[in-house]
Amino acid sequence: MKIPYLSYSNVRDEALSFLSKFHPSHDLPIPIETIIDVQLGINIFPLPRLYKDHGQNGYLSRDRKTIYIDDLQYEQLNEKYRFTLAHELAHYVLHKDCYDQVIYTSCEEYIKWRLSVDPEKIGWLDTQAQWFAGIILVPTEQLKKCCQHIIEKYKNKLPGINLRSDDFWSYASNEIAKHFDVNPPVVEIRIKKENIAQEIKF
Repeated sequence: MKIPYLSYSNVRDEALSFLSKFHPSHDLPIPIETIIDVQLGINIFPLPRLYKDHGQNGYLSRDRKTIYIDDLQYEQLNEKYRFTLAHELAHYVLHKDCYDQVIYTSCEEYIKWRLSVDPEKIGWLDTQAQWFAGIILVPTEQLKKCCQHIIEKYKNKLPGINLRSDDFWSYASNEIAKHFDVNPPVVEIRIKKENIAQEIKF
C-alpha cells in the first residue's frame, strides 16, 4: 500500500487550512463533533466493546462516510472521544488515497487489513493523524495565548521554578487542557511540538 509521507509542517498546514474553512472563528472548544456530523455529513456510530475486544478507539469506514467509535468513550470519556474523532477526521482529510486502495466492510475485516500492512506504514499513518488531531483541537495561536496567560499567572507565585522546564508545563497542561476540552497530555505534546516553552516571553 502506498502511503503519503507528510512532515509535521505539511500536516500543520493541512490542519490549519481545514480549520480556516470549517471553523474560522477558532472559538474554543473546537466543535469537532458538529464539524464532522453536521458540516461534513460523516456518521458517528458507537460500537460496543470496540476497544476491549479489538484494541481500537475508533476507525473510519472504507467509504469514509462513517466513524465507528468505542461506545464507552462516546458515552463517558468526552475528552478521549473528541480526540478519537479528530484522529479519524485526520484519516478522512489526509489519507483518502489509502482508503481507496483497501476493501473492508466490518470491524473484523478492518483489523485484518491493519495487521496485513507493514507496521511502520500503519505507524506513520497514525502519527500523522495524531499530529493533525492535536493541531485541530489545540490550535497554535490559542495555545500560545493560554501559555502566556499561565506565565503571567505563575511567574510571581512560583519563585525559583524554571518556567521553561518540562515539569512546569506538564503541571500547567492540566489547567490549559480545560480550555480546549482535551486530556492534558494532548496539550503537553502540542507545547513541545510548537516549542512554545522556549519561545514564550516573560
